[in-house]
Amino acid sequence: MSYQLSQEQRESFEKDGFLVLRDVLSESETKDVQQWAQEVHDWPISPESPWMPYEEVNASGKRVLCRTENYANYHDGFNGFLRGKRLRGVLAQLSGEPMNLFKEKINYKLAGSGGFAPHIDSPAYRQIKDIKHLTILLAVDSANMSNGGLEAVRGSHNMKVPLGDDLCIPSDWIQSHEWTPIDLEPGQLLIFGSYLAHRSGANRSDTDRKALYATYNRASEGDLHDDYYEHRAKNWPATHMRKPDEDYAEGQLLYGYGSPMLSVVTGKQLVFEGDVRG
Repeated sequence: MSYQLSQEQRESFEKDGFLVLRDVLSESETKDVQQWAQEVHDWPISPESPWMPYEEVNASGKRVLCRTENYANYHDGFNGFLRGKRLRGVLAQLSGEPMNLFKEKINYKLAGSGGFAPHIDSPAYRQIKDIKHLTILLAVDSANMSNGGLEAVRGSHNMKVPLGDDLCIPSDWIQSHEWTPIDLEPGQLLIFGSYLAHRSGANRSDTDRKALYATYNRASEGDLHDDYYEHRAKNWPATHMRKPDEDYAEGQLLYGYGSPMLSVVTGKQLVFEGDVRG
């Protein structure tokens, strides 16, 4: 079934840089996504696996699963869902043309897991092609300020957001702008672009939660999905695929900036600027 955006919703997206949709998925579809996300979480980790699991160091100093990337090609349910007409149709109404799946990830945000520094997404995509993207955040479980839900600065997609050497947003800009919490219930969507300033705190609740992110580019720019993951696998491979004698500094900056994945490099959980719940 198609989903038609109203003129008011399209105008809100243009103004704020993000749009929340709370009625795209049915209850049964939401349960399917929850089941699929657990299946991906439980997939084996081995050198033969084409999907890409990443670890972090949590608040207790333990290495735990942080996210899985590049799973759509290997999961029929997610492949049909993420490349299906309904999600791509919603995005086409905002972009003005058909969209292709560019990349996908599930962030697990287990209890005690870390947050993401204030940032914009575009620096992590430019190595493939300098294009604009739209991203869907689908709440697999409830996401709120107690378990590391997302916050954004309204209208920041139209601002010149400064970035530091670490590709994250500097402290003075963080403190001089209002951050809007975006609470989501299971099955609800947030859509935003590559230039929206956003962040999320650590999961300080006692409950694990998952969130699915899928990023899309305009179909006229090509199908770039496999090119992206080929580059990522070489420069910032899944945690278990890294070789002790390899230097991943370039990939670390490009793909890991502002994320809990950096904690594996430092050996301890990181607390980022702007995690005001710390």
